[in-house]
Amino acid sequence: MNRRRMLMLFVDGLGLGSGDPAANPLAAHPDLWPTQAGAALDGWSWRPLDACLGVEGLPQSATGQTALLTGVNAPRLLGKHLPGFPSRRLVEILERDSLFVRLKAGGCQATFANAYRHPEDVNPAGRLSVTSHALRASGQTFRSLEHLRAGQAVCHDFTNRLLIERGYDAPEWTPEQAAAVLADLAREHHFTLYEHFLTDMAAHSGDGAEIARRVEELSRFVRAVRDRLRGAGVLVALTSDHGNIEEAGVRTHTRNPVPLMWPDGAGFPLDPLPEDLTGVVPWILRLLECPDPPRHP
Repeated sequence: MNRRRMLMLFVDGLGLGSGDPAANPLAAHPDLWPTQAGAALDGWSWRPLDACLGVEGLPQSATGQTALLTGVNAPRLLGKHLPGFPSRRLVEILERDSLFVRLKAGGCQATFANAYRHPEDVNPAGRLSVTSHALRASGQTFRSLEHLRAGQAVCHDFTNRLLIERGYDAPEWTPEQAAAVLADLAREHHFTLYEHFLTDMAAHSGDGAEIARRVEELSRFVRAVRDRLRGAGVLVALTSDHGNIEEAGVRTHTRNPVPLMWPDGAGFPLDPLPEDLTGVVPWILRLLECPDPPRHP
């Protein structure tokens, strides 16, 4: 069976903000990033996704990412938004309902493109991230810096500058070079996930120059990924877990919707589209025509 293929770009802390570049750093690239004004983009379609999920307070990473990668309303289940790393209850949900687990059960070949430092990222002194638990639950191993050097993985900092600054042996890449590596991986798998979280870190720092640099490099990277995969039979989609970088001068997360974006001309119907974070996993499984066997609670 010739299955469809998808590359999901998960960008941490990126919501729908104002169309004013003075208020929203993303608005400096109006052709690429959607805003609350709803203007059309150049070659992209999008829709807003609710990241609050019916729970008061600011959306947070642990619950938002769990909802995004399982389809379970994690904030409602916990009765709150949980920041940082997943709790034991969230890990249990990820072990049962992770998108990677379900893709494997349905016969789809899925991969996480991010490079991990071994052993400090794979067996850290602290807790693992949501995406790490989501992959580990499926029995897959993590890509390493050896994979990165061989052009078979991409660091969360796709330029690799942070690795180089910390003394690791890694090539420095332009956003376009990293996009080429990621596009090649996406062609080889039914589903590929890539996570980038420097947007959220930059927004928390409040450093305007750093935020502008991260947005500029991310914009180049996303455009290059799209261009590399145009006509390749791989649907590129981009979304986030909560807002943050779209509000200049605000270091906290926001309650803004997050975008679900994809290039025009998918070649197959995408409707019905999800309305919130919990709808993304069912949407992916349906688009990939991947059977989703019942799971026991």
